[in-house]
Amino acid sequence: NLRDIGLIDLLPLLSHQDGRLVLIRKDGNLELYIQHRRVVCAEEERRVLSPGQLEERLFDFAQNDGGSFEFFTGEAPRHQRGCLNLPVDELVLKLVTLKDELESVREQLPMPDTVFTLGNVALAYSDPVLAEFLDRAWPYLSEGASARRLAPLVGLPTDRVRYLLYKLRSLGAVQPLEQRVKVPQERRSLAGRLLGLLRRRFGKFSWSL
Repeated sequence: NLRDIGLIDLLPLLSHQDGRLVLIRKDGNLELYIQHRRVVCAEEERRVLSPGQLEERLFDFAQNDGGSFEFFTGEAPRHQRGCLNLPVDELVLKLVTLKDELESVREQLPMPDTVFTLGNVALAYSDPVLAEFLDRAWPYLSEGASARRLAPLVGLPTDRVRYLLYKLRSLGAVQPLEQRVKVPQERRSLAGRLLGLLRRRFGKFSWSL
């Protein structure tokens, strides 16, 4: 059970054996094939994952304690397409770093309903995780979209999308749309309110000296 042992602790323990690790959750299963302490293939519902997609899904599992796991010793990938060569230790270190960074910048994350649009995306493509996210979010960000709207569309938790938008904004790849603030009408002065009350009660009148 992933509530009893978190993913960040589980991966190093199992990396000493070759086999297939299945992470099980209601929203879908994630399968990792481990050989020689490296993840050599990753699949989600029969879909082969890229390195960026794998990091996203592992981070999602690491952030949420629900779910369970099974490990099948000695099982090898069914095919060679989408082969990876990711050291488990490096993956774990990246997950820990991402988790710590998310907590350290949580107060700086954009609000869930802040609408973002695309900026200069060139620098973002040097990071595989940001590149994967941009590819999925591009159609929506090109029109303007918030983290709350993007989350179900790209299959990520809202906080994770807020963090990715924060990272993209720091690179200039996205920018928040200017929100027009409606200025409330100024309240009438006390004298104005009294004059209005007198007019309603006594009708029109004029002052003379």
